[in-house]
Amino acid sequence: MALQFLIDAKNDSVDISSVDEHKLRWKIDLRLMPILCTIYFLQYLDKTLLNYAAVMGIRKNLTSNQYSNLGTIFYVGYIVSEPITSYLMQRFPLGKYLGINVTCWGIVVACHAACNTYASLMVIRVLLGVFEACVAPALVLITGMWWTKPEQSRRTGLWYMQIGVAQIVGSAISYGFQHVNSTKIANWQILFLFMGCFTVIIGLGTIVLLPDNPMSARFLSRGEKVLSIEHVRKNQTGIENKNFKWSHVHELLFKDILTWPLFFITVLAMIDNGAVSNFSSIIISTFGYSNERTTIIQMPSGAVSIVATIFATYLVAAVGERALFIAIITVPSVVGAGLLLGLPAHLKVGKLFGVYLLNFCPAMLPIIYSWGAANTAGYTKRTMRNALTLVAFCIGNIIGPQMFKSNNAPKYNPAKIALIVTMSLVVVFAIGLRQLVLWENAKRDKEIAKIGSENIVDIEFLDMTDIENREFRYSH
Repeated sequence: MALQFLIDAKNDSVDISSVDEHKLRWKIDLRLMPILCTIYFLQYLDKTLLNYAAVMGIRKNLTSNQYSNLGTIFYVGYIVSEPITSYLMQRFPLGKYLGINVTCWGIVVACHAACNTYASLMVIRVLLGVFEACVAPALVLITGMWWTKPEQSRRTGLWYMQIGVAQIVGSAISYGFQHVNSTKIANWQILFLFMGCFTVIIGLGTIVLLPDNPMSARFLSRGEKVLSIEHVRKNQTGIENKNFKWSHVHELLFKDILTWPLFFITVLAMIDNGAVSNFSSIIISTFGYSNERTTIIQMPSGAVSIVATIFATYLVAAVGERALFIAIITVPSVVGAGLLLGLPAHLKVGKLFGVYLLNFCPAMLPIIYSWGAANTAGYTKRTMRNALTLVAFCIGNIIGPQMFKSNNAPKYNPAKIALIVTMSLVVVFAIGLRQLVLWENAKRDKEIAKIGSENIVDIEFLDMTDIENREFRYSH
């Protein structure tokens, strides 16, 4: 599709000499990044409203294990729909598809307010997972269409950083709604109604404003479209292809040596994310704080997430070494879990600091997203790589809440020990994966030195996979 667009532009003698590339990059950033950031902000905030509602009264009719199940069942809907939504993203216009899903999950968020039983909440959480499943893979694909590999790390970090913003804003909104008193509707129900309506508005705006790809971007001239496509040629990953190729899926699952190590790194890291997303308010409340103060005290967690994401993604863009930064950013969370496990109950500040440190580990996810995008060529393979990453993300988030069993309350020591073990394994796997990448690149260098380069014209847009294109080199 992109190659044909370039051929047509060349035949029509489209002039790109008058296009200022620096201004074009800013034009694209200012149009796309606010939309992507807002969507990811809402995606995280809306799914974690349950965490804030936990201290606002939603748990009154639930047992502790039922609350854990509500955190888990969201990811069941997510994981089941992930392969399907990844396939649909390739078949349908990406911007429109994403906007429709945002609108639908906004409606589902508002419907939480009508749920007063465990069964109804389970159903609505499944539906929320189904509609939110497209967000991360869609944003990874969009980022790969518009920006080079170093640029992708920064942009991915920028929209992923909205998790921290959502934690801060979510705490503030929850604190405000806790002071809203009504005899007809609980304050947690008002919270869900407000956020649901706001999300629907953003979803409808996304349908109108977000382009499906550079070729269909109405805010760009034809010359600007050509230059934006040429800008990402060096990625050797293409832009978009509507033909689903099963050979790419087979290669990803059975031939790519990077697939399963990256999968298990994601699973192990996201166990911590599942714990933080669903149980941070409950863990903090066990320190003896009031509901209102527990909500406000969660705000620094968002700041830690923002700092960790900036640290990770911007240094990766400048230096590379994704594997090493994954290992480095995991260490503070291991320390945090250790503080929660080892400190006595009266050292509340130290334990609170441990909760904050747990937010470092989930900040590796944008590195994983950009690493998968940078190391995967072939459009079908990229969409399925994203789906597999999100499946791993879901498995980790399903396991995380289930480690916090009611019979272990209020200390939850077995869960804290499990967090230390799983995050330590992330460090080991990341270093091992780095060595695999170095080995594969060295192997390809020897092949090229022996037989020479094939010099295939426009190889960047032929939808070849990274294994088929022997001139492709993996980032580490």
